[in-house]
Amino acid sequence: MEVRLLTGFLVVSLTALGVLLMGTVIPHLLARTGHGEAVDTRWLVMASVVALLTAIVASVLATRRLLAPIELALTTAKAFAAGDHSARVPDLGRPELVELVDALNAAAGQVERSELDRQRHTADIAHELRTPLTALQAGLEELRDGLVPASHARLAALHDQASRLGRVVNDLAELSAVESPGLQLTLDHVDLAEVAEDAVAARAGAMSAAALTWRTELDPGVVVGADADRLHQVIGNLLANCTAYCRAGDTVVVRVRADDQRGVLEVADSGPGLSEEERTHVFDRSWRGSGGRTRPGSGLGLPITRALVVAQRGEVELTSGVDQGTSVRIILPLAR
Repeated sequence: MEVRLLTGFLVVSLTALGVLLMGTVIPHLLARTGHGEAVDTRWLVMASVVALLTAIVASVLATRRLLAPIELALTTAKAFAAGDHSARVPDLGRPELVELVDALNAAAGQVERSELDRQRHTADIAHELRTPLTALQAGLEELRDGLVPASHARLAALHDQASRLGRVVNDLAELSAVESPGLQLTLDHVDLAEVAEDAVAARAGAMSAAALTWRTELDPGVVVGADADRLHQVIGNLLANCTAYCRAGDTVVVRVRADDQRGVLEVADSGPGLSEEERTHVFDRSWRGSGGRTRPGSGLGLPITRALVVAQRGEVELTSGVDQGTSVRIILPLAR
């Protein structure tokens, strides 16, 4: 407000000063020095008053025209700061302010998305921690009150709930870390076949316990620019999903091949697959398909996988169908 008043006052004052100089002082000086004819003072005063009023009106209109768009943008910014995250600066009708409007609206959109992500992340934490925590609390209260004996089976069940709680906390922390702009990656030349072979060997015991069969089809020499440890984690997450959701007797195939200037790693299974609706949510946080809701897990394996792959300049593709199995392809640029 002070800036607007000061700007208007300066414009009006300078204009009025110029009008008075041109309309009164200069003609009088000319008349006195003999270089001009005598001028009627009344006409000079009237002309000066008219010029002054005209200058004032013009200055006020110009000031309003200059400051009105800025005040509208300021009002919108105050509404956004007060909690209305849907507030956006409208088209101000001024070509020179288009860039300013676009920048303000882009910043508002980013803040709104960040707030939605924060709320969703908080809901994820509450949802994932509530079930095991409630079961653990209820079981401990039963033991404390002597309602059930402290049998081995009962203690084992409570231990399983505590383990699930720990897995959820670790997965949430991992997801937060991999989505952070400060994620540290050690990018190097990595042979996809070697990493895949190591990851399959690490998960062989779990797949055997789930009565799955597996095989590998690994083309050697497919070298990509990636972080070997994070890539091992990605393949481990995909194999863990196969172990959790496939049926006894299903087959898991791990493939590595080169496709043009890209390295492709594929983990495919012959499991129950996903419906079209389930495929649209498969990378959502804490989401699990209808076949996995009774199984332990946080539902964060695929979101973590995608975040890690994207951080390494890669892509994730998933194809699936009901009773047709699921295939997840990790695509990374070949190392130069």
